[in-house]
Amino acid sequence: MEGCTRLVHVHPSLGVLKRLKLLNLRGCKSLRSLPTKIGMESLETLILSGCSNLARFPEIDGKMEHLKTLDLSDCYKVEYLPENLHQAESLEELDLRKTAIKEPPSFISQLKNLKILSFDGCKGPSKLKGNLLSLFKVSQRGRMNSIAPMLPSLFGLSSLTKLKLRNCNLGEGDISSAISCLSSLTSLDLNGNNFNSIPASLAQLSKLEDLSLSNCGLFNIGEGDIPSDSGLSSLRELDLNGNNFTSIPASLARLSNLQYLGVCNCRELETLPVLLARKTSDWKHNWSYFVAINCYRLAENMSAITLLKRHIKAFANSRKRFDVVIPGNEIPEWFSQQRGGSVIEIPLPLNVQNDSQWFGVAFCCIFGDEDGSEIKVIGGPTYIHSTYSGESSSNGSVFQVKNSQVVDFTFINFGRRPITKDHLFLRYFSREVLNALSLKDKCETNNLSLEMSFQESKWHPSVKVKKCGVRIMYEKDLEEIKELQCRTIQSSPNLEHIHHHSTENDGSAGSTSLVKRKRDIDEETEEEGPHPKRMQNIFNFITGRSGKKQ
Repeated sequence: MEGCTRLVHVHPSLGVLKRLKLLNLRGCKSLRSLPTKIGMESLETLILSGCSNLARFPEIDGKMEHLKTLDLSDCYKVEYLPENLHQAESLEELDLRKTAIKEPPSFISQLKNLKILSFDGCKGPSKLKGNLLSLFKVSQRGRMNSIAPMLPSLFGLSSLTKLKLRNCNLGEGDISSAISCLSSLTSLDLNGNNFNSIPASLAQLSKLEDLSLSNCGLFNIGEGDIPSDSGLSSLRELDLNGNNFTSIPASLARLSNLQYLGVCNCRELETLPVLLARKTSDWKHNWSYFVAINCYRLAENMSAITLLKRHIKAFANSRKRFDVVIPGNEIPEWFSQQRGGSVIEIPLPLNVQNDSQWFGVAFCCIFGDEDGSEIKVIGGPTYIHSTYSGESSSNGSVFQVKNSQVVDFTFINFGRRPITKDHLFLRYFSREVLNALSLKDKCETNNLSLEMSFQESKWHPSVKVKKCGVRIMYEKDLEEIKELQCRTIQSSPNLEHIHHHSTENDGSAGSTSLVKRKRDIDEETEEEGPHPKRMQNIFNFITGRSGKKQ
């Protein structure tokens, strides 16, 4: 019944369907009531997302012990959940975003199998801050020595892997050390809260892979905010969009598994250390990317080429791909081949596998003028072409054959973020990527070329690409002491005007699928079926077809 916008009431008999496993009423905007009680013993998934006129959630008749997913997001009028919902012991996902529920239900701590909890949309005065003890309970333990500590613990949620607490008026000190009890937590979204710095207690989340602190008012990230020991050692994605800090400490390099850093709309950001550079012995992800949309002060102080070279030099060949998005209005002259449009191709060095002087290929393009009215992406397929000649056995005529393999087919999703001025997108591939493909299919390695085509993805249109550039990178490129003078936005006399003009559009991206995210800017790949968790197993070698894999 998803999307039945004229549905107002549901017949009471629905509540006693004993064999029903899935009930999906998503987007039934006119729905006002459900049966007073529901006792659907076999129900596993209940989706009420977007039922904006639903006044109340029904009482539970029985245990509903098979219920695993309950989605009440955007049910603006629902104020509470029945207490006996705690009997739904199999519940794994509970989504309470943008409801009228003012505090997490007290029974949540009893849901021992809960893996995903989403609670956000609290605007203005809220009871959440004063009732964090409903989540972070405190228990008094006996005196073990002369000190009687209050040992905080998070009862019953040891299975929780994803926690979202957006726009909940949380401030300094509200995220206590009790959060360390969430021993399975891999994703934490605290967007829209009020922190001056990164909460120190987060360092205790050793399994955390995805941390989002966008639009939290962060204005000070000190060296001490990044733990020197094993804290946050698993972090792969760090989203700091829309904050007020002027610099990022070099200690961020301690996050040895970090592969994504987002600082979009950090308009005060001026400097950036070498990040995303370290490689650990258990390194699983050999690509990384950095997105700095509307960071005009950063672009004043650091050119895109400088950023690219610093990071490539730091991580050498430990990363097979590296992406950068930063303000810029011209392709730097450093890119030896340039052309208008959205497709560019370059011959690879002769004897590509044995030439040790070159180590990768860098692509660049200009895009911009996006009003944020729809989700846009940048990226597309990259091909390695091999061309060879043959002679017809019938008449002796000479012909050419061109074989193509897909090197990469990934995108960055910008969500609905306004991009009012031109930006540069840089994508670097290491030599190892191309060698692996050419060796695999025994290509004619003396006649190879690499092509990148910026185009729309399966789900979303592309930003407008105006011009492309490409360059084969050699060792000498990293040995240059003095950077080439690039005609980019960094030297534009109108940069200050651009900076001030762009402050009019400081909104963050709207909700996305990550391409969720889960963040406003996410990696996306062409893939059949529903879109999976953002940025998971994105880089894959695909040969013989323009396949789709994440």
